[in-house]
Amino acid sequence: MITLSQADLQILKQKNTALYLKIQILSLESGQYKVDDEISGSLMDLSIDVDADSDLRRSCNLTLIAVDDKFNAEPGSNVWLDKYIKILVGYNNILTGEIQWYNQGIFMVNAPSWTYDATTNSLSLQGLDLMAKMTGLRNGYLPGVPTLIPEGSNVRDAIIATIKLAGFEQYVVEECKNVDGVIQEVPYDIQIDRGGTLYNLLEELRDILPNYQAYFDIDGIFHYEPIPADEDEPITMTDSILQDVLISEDINTDFESVKNVIEVYGRTNEVDYYCETPEIKSIRYEGANVNVLTLPNSAGPEAYDYNETLGFIAPSGSGNFEFVSMNADGTQPKSLADPNGTIIRSLSEGEYYVIQFRYEEPPYILLGHDQVYAIAKDLNVNSPFYVYGSIGEIRKVCYGGEYDNIINDDLALQRANIELYWATRLNDSITLSTLPIPWLDVNILFAHTARGQEEKKYIIKSFSVTYSDSVSMNINAITFYPYYTTSNSNQYIYLDITTMYEKTPIQVLDTGEVLVASGTTENYKLNLQLPNAGNYYVRYLNQSGLWAYRQIVVDKPGTYTLDLS
Repeated sequence: MITLSQADLQILKQKNTALYLKIQILSLESGQYKVDDEISGSLMDLSIDVDADSDLRRSCNLTLIAVDDKFNAEPGSNVWLDKYIKILVGYNNILTGEIQWYNQGIFMVNAPSWTYDATTNSLSLQGLDLMAKMTGLRNGYLPGVPTLIPEGSNVRDAIIATIKLAGFEQYVVEECKNVDGVIQEVPYDIQIDRGGTLYNLLEELRDILPNYQAYFDIDGIFHYEPIPADEDEPITMTDSILQDVLISEDINTDFESVKNVIEVYGRTNEVDYYCETPEIKSIRYEGANVNVLTLPNSAGPEAYDYNETLGFIAPSGSGNFEFVSMNADGTQPKSLADPNGTIIRSLSEGEYYVIQFRYEEPPYILLGHDQVYAIAKDLNVNSPFYVYGSIGEIRKVCYGGEYDNIINDDLALQRANIELYWATRLNDSITLSTLPIPWLDVNILFAHTARGQEEKKYIIKSFSVTYSDSVSMNINAITFYPYYTTSNSNQYIYLDITTMYEKTPIQVLDTGEVLVASGTTENYKLNLQLPNAGNYYVRYLNQSGLWAYRQIVVDKPGTYTLDLS
């Protein structure tokens, strides 16, 4: 988040501003940046590019007048492999008479080239994002043996260990959390083969959940955090501020990228064991009669190794059980849970499932089906891309490549939901030509009223700025639509269900028969949260043990009641 003072805003209102440029030569010692030298007054040309979607977020090109041998590309000079440059832009504040300096970033020195003639003795060089230190551009290669981060590792700890191998000690690394706030561990073994880099390792960790970003800020501090997507994200720049520097604008809408149905195919789950005779049995357990899903197989109840898997077809009655047992008689029952730890007590009869064995509680984890799969649809009746609206379904199927690393249906659903968010929301963009705004950054929000439109929030995805004989800035942004509404409970949709019988399994399906919520009544009550407005079917087991259905229509946020008694 950028914190601005009145002086930062005042300089944008000045009609004539004297600009200054200077470079600090830095070295990295014990993870800290040390200023070795400073250059000012000799810069001829500077351009900076910042792109939130690029692996190397920041880059620059500069040309300066070389006044002495400090600029020779040799050990000990200001232009060598171990040096970094920090670029600062100064604005003269006409009210205070002081120069306000703005950091434009810390870069690695690259590709120095000389130009010498009768009138010019200049040095041109590139500045690379600090992330380049972890790629093959510098010393980011891992040792010549495969590197492994085992399944179950903490993502935050693994990221910190990775950047420290590159010599970086300053960082802000958040926990990796999925949409319901549960910490997501490394879901599979991450192995980088010979010839891989630290960045390959970091990239795998970053992409475990698709809504996280990893980057170095202008102070050279490494960040791992979610991309802004909450409805209460702060606005850094208001439209009144923007109008002081705006020169022109262009608005573009991309129909080609619009998709309102997303299917995600993940890893194919190969099983170590298979149960041929699954059955639901009623047993006496801790003083009560409970239904147990029995899955006897050749391994026996205690012969499983950590992370081994078992496949089975859900038998009749799988819509209502309390525990799972590896014994045919239902003894030694234990809980079945999804990867987030939520207890599972209902499966769809006749469908193939895969569970994974763990040593900790709960010991049985439901990975999903033989083919990891999830589907997400735009079921918001207020959305212009509503699947049952005028445009119908526009489908995108995601498979192969990075999707093969998705190891369970829960992670596939999270990926499908955020892919849907990207495909039905982020399809209109704006390009602004402005005077330079020295404190600007990417993935920050601003408000703007484009010509002929109402005021909107935009999120900056990239910009480029040039300081030379003339100055200019181009900003590329997209309309901001919140993905999370965690700060406003009034945006949630709840369904309160009452039943005649205790322990009644209930499933909520959308009109495409995709399961969106499920649970079992406690004290004849069940409260479920629905993803958005739309038409739903509520499926429940009646007194005859048969599935019955009720249809409900949800048209806005709030709490809805359904009496099945």
